[in-house]
Amino acid sequence: MGLLIAFSLISSPALAQPANYADPPGPPDWLVGSWKLVEATQTAGGQTKEYFGHNPVGQMIFDANGQFCNIQMRSDLAKFKSNDRAKGSAKENAAVVQGSIAYFGTYTLTGDNLKIHVVGSTYPNWTNTDQTRVVRQEGDRVTWQNATSSAGGQALVLVYERVK
Repeated sequence: MGLLIAFSLISSPALAQPANYADPPGPPDWLVGSWKLVEATQTAGGQTKEYFGHNPVGQMIFDANGQFCNIQMRSDLAKFKSNDRAKGSAKENAAVVQGSIAYFGTYTLTGDNLKIHVVGSTYPNWTNTDQTRVVRQEGDRVTWQNATSSAGGQALVLVYERVK
């Protein structure tokens, strides 16, 4: 009799629901993972320029729990004369600020609209803001479009390749 009760409880609809029944659907599998920056261009005044120089470097990571981080920079940033980043000269510090950005937070993706909530950023004006990017996947590449960049100008287009 006890075995019959146990089987009836297991087949009960309330117990048969998956553990994540109330959780929202996760991000698309194609976005989850690590991506390296391979191209960064910006259009300003009708001209297109390399936003972080000729060989930009960077990485963005999206996890399955809706967290992300994104780091972008010039590959030719000069080393500081001092081996102490707190003792950089005004010129060295300006070069780093103008040649890099890092930020992290949470994200959701609906179609090709990536909505991000920036929890923290090396550009403080972005901290605690909500922003939208357009992202498109083409094989092992993602194109990331930002209507306005943190350094002014018009559309910024970043191209990433999946890290394997």
